[in-house]
Amino acid sequence: MHDESNEVTAPPIVITDPDADRYHTFGYISWWQQEVVRRATILVVGAGALGNEVLKNLALMGIGNLLIADFDTIEDSNLSRSVLFREGDRGRRKVDVAAQRVKELNPDVNVKAWHGNINFEMGLGVFRHVDAIIGCLDNREARLSINRASWAVNRPWVDGAIQELMGIARVFWPGQGACYECTLTDLDYQIINLRYSCPLLARENILQGKVPTTPTSASIVAAFQTQEALKLIHDMEVQPGKAVMINGLTNDVYTTEYPVKVGCMSHATLEPIVALPEATTAKTTLADLLGIAQKALGDTAVLEFDGELVTTMTCTGCGQTFPIFRKMARLYEHDAVCPNCGSRREMNLTHRISGQEDFLNRTLADVDVPPLSIIRARNGNERIYYELTGDKETFLAFT
Repeated sequence: MHDESNEVTAPPIVITDPDADRYHTFGYISWWQQEVVRRATILVVGAGALGNEVLKNLALMGIGNLLIADFDTIEDSNLSRSVLFREGDRGRRKVDVAAQRVKELNPDVNVKAWHGNINFEMGLGVFRHVDAIIGCLDNREARLSINRASWAVNRPWVDGAIQELMGIARVFWPGQGACYECTLTDLDYQIINLRYSCPLLARENILQGKVPTTPTSASIVAAFQTQEALKLIHDMEVQPGKAVMINGLTNDVYTTEYPVKVGCMSHATLEPIVALPEATTAKTTLADLLGIAQKALGDTAVLEFDGELVTTMTCTGCGQTFPIFRKMARLYEHDAVCPNCGSRREMNLTHRISGQEDFLNRTLADVDVPPLSIIRARNGNERIYYELTGDKETFLAFT
């Protein structure tokens, strides 16, 4: 006798009115859940050729919330590969134009444009509050930053890369197969470290090198990336740690698997993460956060930043000391020149707040901490990671 007690009933397919529902056709897809798509929040990093195609795809399908991140502006060379940009957009910020065109494509989509450097200026908690991350980047450094952030807060991300008629699309998921850093070679690390070979290197002057691409390779790879993101938000099976390789010259498409690198530095998760609903960068001071940490971990607990904070600079010529309070990674060579006498200024650095500092009354924003950051508190081997969750409502405010 056939036992039907353990059978799982598939959700019914809902067919809507094609004249009243722009998503009518998707209803014929057996696994498609428009409400899941509508509720999803996806972070798209990079608004160039790949990013344009990914954003176009996500907008047409009705993704509910799109956070678009980029630091660049539009130039003429973008117009041959970027479907969302027009000639009159020259000089405008890519994120602003992309957000505007996404809303024109589909007013249902909520959008937030974020103009900044993903490596130093986005709070780690932002990655924690999205369902998936799509990287549409042209450099290793930004990919490495996203990879480490995704591992830290356990969020999957979809990487894409294009060059001429070649392309790669791949999913990286913490704890499941290789990560992006597992794929890096010694040469890759040398290229990344070039940007930091001296503390105040004139990073704006380093030649990044333009990668030749076509709009066709961008659209093909972006289609694969979008499909992987859709599978992620639908809880469907993906293949983490594997890459879809696309050779447009020979029309070969194949999958390759990366080996997991033993001791990979990206394989670190933040535990436990404690949400602080009342804490914000604009109002919470260093003293406030240190007090919370010491109440939980003891009076000798300290706060630790991931990178060095330049608190002051002292001129070697005139001797004047200037308050700075910016991350060292965000300073450039011209910042080391004294505005009074032109001599070189020396940096005073810290990455730890112990309670002895004379600037504890400064807010977290005053010491260059971005909204929704996660800050480590430590006492010996005990650690707690505090998220400034009070920033969520304002930072993740979509329009």
